[in-house]
Amino acid sequence: MEARLQKYASYLIGLLVALLIFSAILLAMGFDPILSLEAILYGSFGTIFSISETFVRVAPLLLSALAFLIGFKGRFLNLGAEGQLYMGAVAAYLAASQMGGLPSIMSIPLTALASIIGGVVWLAIPLVLRVRLGVNEIFPTVVLNFVGGFVVSWLCTGPIRDPNAANPQTRLLPSSTWLPVMIPGTRLNVGLILAFLSAFLMYLFLYKTVLGYEIRGVGLNPRAARHAGIDLSKSIVTVGVLSGGLAGLAGMVEVAGANHLLVVGFSPGFGYQGIAIAPLGGFDPIGAIFASIFFSVLLIGGETMQRGAGVPIEMIYILEAVLVISVLVVQRWIAVRTLR
Repeated sequence: MEARLQKYASYLIGLLVALLIFSAILLAMGFDPILSLEAILYGSFGTIFSISETFVRVAPLLLSALAFLIGFKGRFLNLGAEGQLYMGAVAAYLAASQMGGLPSIMSIPLTALASIIGGVVWLAIPLVLRVRLGVNEIFPTVVLNFVGGFVVSWLCTGPIRDPNAANPQTRLLPSSTWLPVMIPGTRLNVGLILAFLSAFLMYLFLYKTVLGYEIRGVGLNPRAARHAGIDLSKSIVTVGVLSGGLAGLAGMVEVAGANHLLVVGFSPGFGYQGIAIAPLGGFDPIGAIFASIFFSVLLIGGETMQRGAGVPIEMIYILEAVLVISVLVVQRWIAVRTLR
């Protein structure tokens, strides 16, 4: 109980430190920090529409965070969630565009399955290199992020571009493949429920199953896990498949849930931000839910901050970085004091 209270205290202290540093930066740049923070809160929760948009962003952020988290637990650093998200979106769009005659109860699960396969296939090369040749996965996963973005750009400006659209995008998907809307008149859809369910299932998998225990054992001490008879290759393949599938599913949530089409630059870096969300949530699936909501508040509120207070939206990314670093430093400080 004491450890849990210390963990919660670290988040509160880290948040306060981050806000103080962020306010000092704003003051140094000539901006009003109080007006800026008010704009962030109003932009995220001021209206029903803003609230819905905040939670629309939570789904891909959470799924991307879970993709990195499960890999991290098993000593597989998947930094390619952004590319897998793109390819999951491509696979979802290509599959859904051919399902106009199917009812939603069939087309939506098939579209989700296609996105999962797309994400796993895109991660297959780094995964095989790691398992078969012992090649570190960091560099190939990062490089494939850029390739995935280029593939989406090529498709949306060439083979499947909507000739009647001014922007580089595809035609709308058949309505039977759209994720159901939760609040009429908004873009909030059941992709949010899908993301929350994924986090809950991952928690059960990691902490309530034998395979989850083995994965955590490999993450904590691979050598001890090997001596205990745990198959390291099996563990890495398992977390790799789950990681790629979750990232691909994040692409499907955007294509079939929020946008209903494929468009260049539809992801503002969900995969990259998931890497920051995972440690902010304590590398815990449930903690990742709250961290994703907080990041989404910053993203949506940052747009209002730019319009209302004149602060560049890039400052939000500074706040995100300061927040993560502050929480980690405070957690380490508390841990050291506890040991002493």
